[in-house]
Amino acid sequence: MITIRKALVLAGFVLAFSFGLTQAVDRGWLEPDTMKRAQGVMTGLVLVVIANLVPKNVERHSEGRCDPTRAQKVQRFTGWTLVLAGLGHSIAWLVLPIGLANPVAMGLVATGMVLVLARVVWAFTGESHSQPPAGA
Repeated sequence: MITIRKALVLAGFVLAFSFGLTQAVDRGWLEPDTMKRAQGVMTGLVLVVIANLVPKNVERHSEGRCDPTRAQKVQRFTGWTLVLAGLGHSIAWLVLPIGLANPVAMGLVATGMVLVLARVVWAFTGESHSQPPAGA
């Protein structure tokens, strides 16, 4: 489970990293394209860290609103999908030409989000998947 302290530490790390990159570019130590790549890689890694916490964030689901087993399956799918999207985002920024990196990286994340949305809709609409058929 993510706590406020962990969230603040992660946000502080991202801000310090961005500040360090900006200073390195201003001093001529890094090229602006290298800074863009590093920021893209960092963005993907932040998504990986946050997505990795999704299945671990087990909360008590309100009685009658959803099946806890089904909710946990959706959380696991969400975690895995977004971890892979975040890794793809980072890899795209590492290996693709700078002009192609952002569209491909964002396309991977958008695809992951659509998959997660589809999984949520599939899991929580229609008849309950956990109940036996009538008359069984």
